Amino acid sequence: MIKFCNLRQTLCFLFLFFLFSVSSFSFNTVFHVACAASASPASSPQVSSSPPSRPEPDKSHYAGPADEFNRGNPRSCVEGFLSYAARGDFKDAAQYLDLRYLPKKLKGIPPEELARKLKIILDRALWIDMESISSDPAGDLNDNLPSYRERIGQVKTPRGMVDILLQRVPRKDGVKIWKFSNRTVAGIPLLYKYYGYRLFEEKLSTFFPDMQFAGWQLWQWCMWVLLVAAAWIVAWFPTWLAAIVIRRRESGMSSMVGDFVTGPLRILLWLFMGRLAVDFIMPSAEIRKLLNAGTLLTIALCWACIKAVDILFEMWKRRIKQEGRESSTVLLKPLKTVVRVSFFTVALLLWLDNIGFKVSALLAGLGVGGLAVALAAQGVLKSLIGTVMILADRPYNVGERIVVRGYDGEVEEIGLRSTKIRLLTGHQTSIPNDEMERSEIENIGRRPHIRRKQNIRLAIDTPPDKVDRAVDIIRKQLDNHEGMRENYPPRVYFDHFSADALNIIMFYWYHPAEYWDFLDFSQRINNAILKAFEQEGIMLALPASKSFVGGADGEPPLRMVSLSANDMEYKDEAAN
Repeated sequence: MIKFCNLRQTLCFLFLFFLFSVSSFSFNTVFHVACAASASPASSPQVSSSPPSRPEPDKSHYAGPADEFNRGNPRSCVEGFLSYAARGDFKDAAQYLDLRYLPKKLKGIPPEELARKLKIILDRALWIDMESISSDPAGDLNDNLPSYRERIGQVKTPRGMVDILLQRVPRKDGVKIWKFSNRTVAGIPLLYKYYGYRLFEEKLSTFFPDMQFAGWQLWQWCMWVLLVAAAWIVAWFPTWLAAIVIRRRESGMSSMVGDFVTGPLRILLWLFMGRLAVDFIMPSAEIRKLLNAGTLLTIALCWACIKAVDILFEMWKRRIKQEGRESSTVLLKPLKTVVRVSFFTVALLLWLDNIGFKVSALLAGLGVGGLAVALAAQGVLKSLIGTVMILADRPYNVGERIVVRGYDGEVEEIGLRSTKIRLLTGHQTSIPNDEMERSEIENIGRRPHIRRKQNIRLAIDTPPDKVDRAVDIIRKQLDNHEGMRENYPPRVYFDHFSADALNIIMFYWYHPAEYWDFLDFSQRINNAILKAFEQEGIMLALPASKSFVGGADGEPPLRMVSLSANDMEYKDEAAN
C-alpha cells in the first residue's frame, strides 16, 4: 500500500511539474498553437443552410501584395499554411506549396496529401519561431540565400540536415508571392519516412477526431496518457517491493532508505519509462522543446540528490556518535544545509540554461555579490573556519574540563561562532572559535589519572634512622594503594636538604581521574602518615631560622633559638 506521505509528495511533485511546464513554454509555443487554432488568415466557416464559402483572410497585420491566402510575405505564408492544416483543410493548405517542376514520382500524389504530410513533419521535427521569419514582402536579404528564398528551419535526418525553404514564385497573374519551395515539397516523402505516421498511427489518426494541441493529435494524447499510467504501475511495483524488503531489516536507516526508494527513485524510474513512451509516440516540436528544458527530470534529480544527502549525513552522524565524537555533529546540520542549497542552486541554473536564460551573466553577478558578502562577513567566516578546525582536530569535546586563556571550566557547547565554557566559579564565558583555534588549550578532562607530588619536610635535626623510618612508613601506606596501576607505582625518596628541613618527596598516581575520589583518598593517606609519624616520634619541620646576636660589652649574647611564622622565642645564654 502506498503511504499517504508518498502520495502527497507525488501530488506536490506533479503540481510543481505543471507550474514549471507552463513557465517553460515560450511565447512562440503559445503563438504557434494560437495560429493553429485561430481563424487567421481565414475565419472559421459559418454553419448555415447555404453552401459554405471560403473564409475571408484577416489582413490586419498583413504586408505584401493582395492575395486571398495572405502569401505576400514569408511569415504570413507559414502562418496561413499552419492555420489551414491545423483545421484539417489540406485542400487550401496545398495552396501554400510550390507544385511546379516536381519529380515524376510525386505526380500521382494529391496536393492535399502532400500538405498533410508536411504538416506532420513540421509538428514532429521542427520548432518554428515565427518572430525569426521575415514579414517583409522581399524576405530577409541578409541570410546568405538567394533573394527569392527564405529558410524557416532545418530538419535532422540520418542523411544530414534538410532545409525547409520558402520560395518567392509568380502567381498566375504574375504577382510574386511566397510558397514552400518545390525543393522542400520534393523532399516530403523522404522526411515523412523518418517523421511520418506508422501504420497503426495512420489508423488511429482516422479513428479519433481531428483535434490538436501542442502539435499532438487527440489520439497521441490518449496513447500517451495510457502509456504513462502503465509506466507508473511498472515503476511502482518494484520500488514498493524493494521498500518492503528494506524496511523489514528494522535498522536505523531502513526507514530513510525505504522512503528514498518509494519517493525520488520511483519518480526517476517513472520518468525514464515515460520518456520512452514519448519517444515511441514521437514528440512534436513543441513537446520536444519542453522535454529539452528537462523541467521534470531536473526536479526529480534535485529531489533525489537532496534525499541522498540526507541519508549520507545521517550515516555520517551515527558513525561520529559511535566514535564518541558527538560534539562534532553540531557542524553536520549547517554543512548539510549548504550541500542541499548547492544542489538546488545547480539544478536551478541548469534548468534556466535549458530554457534559454543567460546563466553566465547571472553567475557573474552572483560572484560579485558573493565577494561583497564574504568581505562583509569575514569575522563570521573566520569563526566558522575555526569551528571546522576545532571539530576536525578535536582538542576538546562537550563536557570536558579545559584551561584556556586563563579560564578553567567545563565545555558546555561548541557552536558555529564560539565555544561556551562554564567556569568553576559558576560563570559562563564565550570565546570565539577562531581564537580558540589559535590558543594553547590544556584539556584536564582527558587526563587518564591525577598525579600527586608532595614534599614532606622533617625537622632539620631528625636522626638518619628516623629519616629512613619515615620513608618506609610512607612507602608502606602507598603500597598497592587505591587507584594504583601496575605501570604507575608510587615513588618515595629522601631527595634533598633544605636550610631548615630534611625533604622527602612523594609521588603517586590515582586512577581514574575522579577529582573528589582523589581528594578523599589523599585525606586518608595524610591522616595515616601523621598517625604513624606521631607513634614513631618523627617531627615535621616548621618554617624557622636560627641566628645569634651579640650583646653589649660584658653581657652574654642573646640567642634566637626559634623564629617561625607563629612566634619568636628568645633565650639568654651565657657565652661558653
